[in-house]
Amino acid sequence: MNTQIPMELRKLGLKEKEVRIYLAGLELGPNTVQNIAQKAGVTRPTCYEIIQSLEERGLFSQEQRGKKRYFAAQSPEKILHLLRIQKREIEEKEREFIRIIAALESQYAAKDHKGISIFHGEEGINLLYEKISFAASPQIFVITSQHDARHEEKRTQAYEQIKKRLGRIEAKEIVVNAKGPKRPFAYGDRSYIINSAVPFRGTLVLFEQAVFFPDEKTEGHLIESSHLISLTKSLAFLLWEYLPTF
Repeated sequence: MNTQIPMELRKLGLKEKEVRIYLAGLELGPNTVQNIAQKAGVTRPTCYEIIQSLEERGLFSQEQRGKKRYFAAQSPEKILHLLRIQKREIEEKEREFIRIIAALESQYAAKDHKGISIFHGEEGINLLYEKISFAASPQIFVITSQHDARHEEKRTQAYEQIKKRLGRIEAKEIVVNAKGPKRPFAYGDRSYIINSAVPFRGTLVLFEQAVFFPDEKTEGHLIESSHLISLTKSLAFLLWEYLPTF
């Protein structure tokens, strides 16, 4: 037998005795607990207990032949099926954990911090977009002058991550003084303000918190005041009501 096989099976989550019993079952074919235990080098009670555990995971089956009960190790493909189930469970736990972290972080920031924090450099900007991608709600509101293609790309990546975590994304974007033709928007609704006299240059992202990225500066401003966030959201939604969507 390839000596690497037991080690690889342990990497897949099987314990040492489980590996020995499973491999013994594969080698012997349908057989009694006594013979499988002898082949695996474990006691009969231990073997029976482990076979029951492996049977619950789909790696063993049993059948009655007269007065004897025979146990058979299932195809190694069953291990792949087991791993896929575990992967789905882990992904679901990860999504739930991220939602909890985002909710707690949002609540903590609203209660314990005031004012505005400035994040400098590309690393600071990336940290803020990561915070956006962990939004607890799929509803995101954006006002942008769209002069910097980097922010549009990072925003799109954040939308994709939110959609992957929460199952959907409901973004509303207002584009100020956009240049060129209106482009399709796959993440929600988009409105345009053409030839605005207001010198708005940057990108404002509203979720549980608020982040502003000024154009022509490599920095981002995290708005942490709950009152300021609430006021900004109210003004943004008021503006949205008077604009056509595309």
